[in-house]
Amino acid sequence: MFLALWLVVCGYAAVRGGAPERVTSAALVSATVSTIVCSYLLHPTADNAYSTVEFWVAATDLVLLIVLIALALVSTRFWPIVMASMHGCSVLGHLAKPLAPDILSKAYYVTVAFWGYPILILLAVATWRHRVRLRRYGVDYAWMYQLPRRYRDGWSVNELSAPLPQR
Repeated sequence: MFLALWLVVCGYAAVRGGAPERVTSAALVSATVSTIVCSYLLHPTADNAYSTVEFWVAATDLVLLIVLIALALVSTRFWPIVMASMHGCSVLGHLAKPLAPDILSKAYYVTVAFWGYPILILLAVATWRHRVRLRRYGVDYAWMYQLPRRYRDGWSVNELSAPLPQR
């Protein structure tokens, strides 16, 4: 079920999203493929998967977290902050096994994998909101440096639509 939702949402974001949505889609695709490859190479039978700390899965999740934080810092969108915090909870889930070695492998897996669903739903909603902003305003600035200078200087959106005051 996750892979079907993953394909639909990442495809939708890659085709219909703005630059932050496309970057996130590519990052999620890369992280998911990397996680599947690492999991299969380390545990081809899945008998002892998540019985110890999954180092390569944790490393992949940490790299994805760094990408999401960087995106939140340079994007004009609010959702990357929320997505980075959700994925941060997933990364912190990797600490469950070293802190409590007797934790069940399924509980460790669920702690780490749960956040994938809300992240995908958030990406789908973010892509849809991007399309709404494009329809409504005709433009949807993706990066901080693209914002008009007056907006970065503290002008409100309403003041931007009015002409500059004449002296």
